[in-house]
Amino acid sequence: MAVSRTGFAQQRRDHLLQLARAQGSLVVSEVAPTLGVSELTIRRDVNDLAAQGLLTRVHGGAVLPQKPAARSRSRGPGGPVLMLSPGRSHYHAQIAEGARSGAQRLGLDLSVEHSANPVGGAGGAELERLLGVLWTPRWRASSSAGDMLGEKPVVLVERFAPPGSALFGLDAVGADHAHGVHLALEHLRERGHTRILLAARNDSPTARTVRATFRQLQGADLIAEPFLSAAGADPQPGAAAVYLPDEVARHGATAVIVHNDVDALNLIEQLHGAGLQVPGDVSIVAYDDVVAGLGGLDLTTVAPPTREIGQEALRLLVRRIEHGGPARRHLRLLPTLIDRGSTTHRPADRA
Repeated sequence: MAVSRTGFAQQRRDHLLQLARAQGSLVVSEVAPTLGVSELTIRRDVNDLAAQGLLTRVHGGAVLPQKPAARSRSRGPGGPVLMLSPGRSHYHAQIAEGARSGAQRLGLDLSVEHSANPVGGAGGAELERLLGVLWTPRWRASSSAGDMLGEKPVVLVERFAPPGSALFGLDAVGADHAHGVHLALEHLRERGHTRILLAARNDSPTARTVRATFRQLQGADLIAEPFLSAAGADPQPGAAAVYLPDEVARHGATAVIVHNDVDALNLIEQLHGAGLQVPGDVSIVAYDDVVAGLGGLDLTTVAPPTREIGQEALRLLVRRIEHGGPARRHLRLLPTLIDRGSTTHRPADRA
């Protein structure tokens, strides 16, 4: 499981490039906490990438070098499309990257804004010119905000509105995270694990779906242990943060499912510090494949199809723009499990 210091540095730089390509820029102060390193480390990475001509330094971060715009030969409706993302997370950056690649093929001018407002910073005239909107809403403000779009074609991205809500009738595309949890559990059960813990955040719809599904499958007698909140990861109100190696020992757990990759890496370090080896003593399945997917990490993950979500959302929007009609589509794309060796048969089953 060990990754060399040089390998991890290259992995960070690959991730910074991926983030810049998806968003058009990156902010050092926002990226550093998500990767668990100092801002100084990220600045050094940016300097190295800038020296290679891969990024251009700006105050507080970096942007992609300016290149002549290439004209697409693909046929499409042509015109501006707005993508509203809930924040600068790496997960949503990958979705945006998929949408950008689809927009380039279709000759669409896709802009990405990080805003809860469905019209972003657009004024009335600018909104009128938009062909459509790809929108990942924050549910607390969704209904009233959705009214501001009027008859503008909209596709929900990585969100499915509750039945009967004002947004339920919109086209929507997202990952089937319940299926992803099922994949992780089946993978571990096939290796003989029955005492499985969940370390999951409570700060996103994805995390809450992961936790709810884990509970449901626990009720189906697939697992015997309660879910846990990772320390410092928004535990339930009033709940004390837990030190997961202690919980692993207390429950006799032989496997942990962790949402997300960064938390999984932190847990592995904690386990090593407690004298436990991965996967020899504890098997780990991470949920997201955002960091692990960059290469160089032997971390088994459930990988939602982030880029495909962006591409399919763009296709649905083009279909809505060109053809309209009453029929709506809700597409749930299935995650996959990538076995990179951080799981093995439970210790009692090994010869």
